[in-house]
Amino acid sequence: MQIEFKNNKSDTQNKVVLSSILYIFSGTGNSLNVALKIKEKMPEFKIISIVDAYEAKEFEIKASKIGFVFPVYFLDIPNIVKKFFKKMNIIGNPYIFTIATAGGKIGRTFKTISKILTKIDRKMDAEYGVITPGNSIVMIDETDTNEEKELKLTTSRQRIEEIIKSIRINEKISFPTKKRTFGELMLSVSGKIFLYRVFSDRLFRVDKELCKHCGTCESVCPMHNIKLINGNPTWNRNCECCAACLHWCPHQAINNLNTKGVSRYHHPEISLKKMKSFSEGVKHE
Repeated sequence: MQIEFKNNKSDTQNKVVLSSILYIFSGTGNSLNVALKIKEKMPEFKIISIVDAYEAKEFEIKASKIGFVFPVYFLDIPNIVKKFFKKMNIIGNPYIFTIATAGGKIGRTFKTISKILTKIDRKMDAEYGVITPGNSIVMIDETDTNEEKELKLTTSRQRIEEIIKSIRINEKISFPTKKRTFGELMLSVSGKIFLYRVFSDRLFRVDKELCKHCGTCESVCPMHNIKLINGNPTWNRNCECCAACLHWCPHQAINNLNTKGVSRYHHPEISLKKMKSFSEGVKHE
């Protein structure tokens, strides 16, 4: 089966017109895996990078079904996803759904989206959460044990099948919300401050003895933030802290803060080829 990732060149200027669309942001492949599973069962969907759409200013969208798949960052949505939501203009009355992947709790993710959409007189028809293996290692190591990974992978496969059945029939469903604890509130606030005020891609370090100048980090970065200069990766201050470069580096030559020696992760069903194709917006078998 051929899988198509749409790049940032639409058929009409600043407008995307397709039958069904999945807008994706993914670093280690958890969210990309969800999108590909949906496309396998519902081939009418086209997968579009949220970053590519944002950079191309493709904010006017017309389709029968529109989905958004992305990871949860510190119990909320990534900044690039929030920026895209604030800019998009959905035409007509399509079925709109969101799938948030997370290593643990979903937090205020759907509340944030609802608040944004209310301002443009829109709302989500369906909200889904998928628990996947943890991949956060920059601030603290939140990766799972092998047993925990296997359990989450098994349950996530079942969950994705449930979501596909729900999407097929345009089911309207809200994610169950719970009042945030004080600890969750502090984690969310401190996490955002760290992510967008303290964290800097200038903190990335490359082990010159381990680096083979292969360019993997450049090709998997969903933000197009890494360039090789004289064979060496350089970061260009447009980082979303997805840690794709750390996790996908085949030689573990990239570190940030206290990540040296910490185990790396990417979704076992997402190959490097698939991740590169998604980041580059090209077709592949």
